[in-house]
Amino acid sequence: MNKKTFVFLLISTLSFIVVFTLALMIGQYKIPTSTFFNAIFSKGSEFDTERSIILSLRLPRTLIAALSGCALSLSGLLFQEVFQNKLTSPDLLGVSSGSAVGAATAFIFGLSSVFVTLFSFIAGIVTVVITLFLSKLFKNESSITLVLAGIVVGGFMSASLSLIKYFADPTTTLSSITYWLMGSYENATMKTVIITASIVIPSVIILIILSWRINIVALGKEEAQTKGLNYSFYKYLLIGLATLLTATSVAFNGSISWVGLVIPHLVRLVTGRETRRSIPLSVSFGSIFMVIVDIISRTFTKSEIPLSAVTGLLGTVIFVSILISKRKSNNAH
Repeated sequence: MNKKTFVFLLISTLSFIVVFTLALMIGQYKIPTSTFFNAIFSKGSEFDTERSIILSLRLPRTLIAALSGCALSLSGLLFQEVFQNKLTSPDLLGVSSGSAVGAATAFIFGLSSVFVTLFSFIAGIVTVVITLFLSKLFKNESSITLVLAGIVVGGFMSASLSLIKYFADPTTTLSSITYWLMGSYENATMKTVIITASIVIPSVIILIILSWRINIVALGKEEAQTKGLNYSFYKYLLIGLATLLTATSVAFNGSISWVGLVIPHLVRLVTGRETRRSIPLSVSFGSIFMVIVDIISRTFTKSEIPLSAVTGLLGTVIFVSILISKRKSNNAH
């Protein structure tokens, strides 16, 4: 890790701590700084209300926001490196579309939120398996074939979702499906945090360990094989980890757009394509971004703004800014 990356990682880590603390204080019910620290560190009953809001409501959703931001940004980074395409997003192989179909199916049958999460997670994983199987039928290991298979399967899942929404009860079920599709941390609990963390944290550790291999995979099949790397094994391993991260986030929080596309671009602008540097920064940048998104979604209006609406607005602004910055840099050279 070079000096520049270390500085940015240190700054982003400190920024995350500040943003995380603010997320526990800011909301419809504002908690002053002195009250916040009294509620956290004192045992008096006079701060029971504030303590309950902080620990029972805001802490779980802030943790889940950080974890989902980390998961989606890493997933986007992996897909962009594996497929050597900077415009690739975590839904490339249809995982989000499949998860949406699974969740919508659970809503149609009137199942509880536990089954909505379970159906969503399983359907997302199954969708990617179908995509991989379909690409194998063409007997062509080209990444383009896999991308085309993802487009086909994703399109089928999107059409299936439209049919489910058409037949859904417009007064109850349809609104639930629509709201879920836009993303929310409203139902976050410490139980969901633990489950999500048990998937995201080990995945991050594995990716850090494999970071130098990811660099070689990103060079393409021929280059990887000349360096003695089992390209196919690591390619599908990385796709599997990216799919697992995305499916976990979508299952618990609904579909959240732009994060997996924008954050990797922002990270590469700072540190380049070296994954030993970009992976840690993707974790911190993605976490900060989604905690800020959560603060915005639940603070400025009486009802919560869907997460994808906020990420869409912020994402487009950041993405355009990155393009302008790159253009100025290219013109300078």
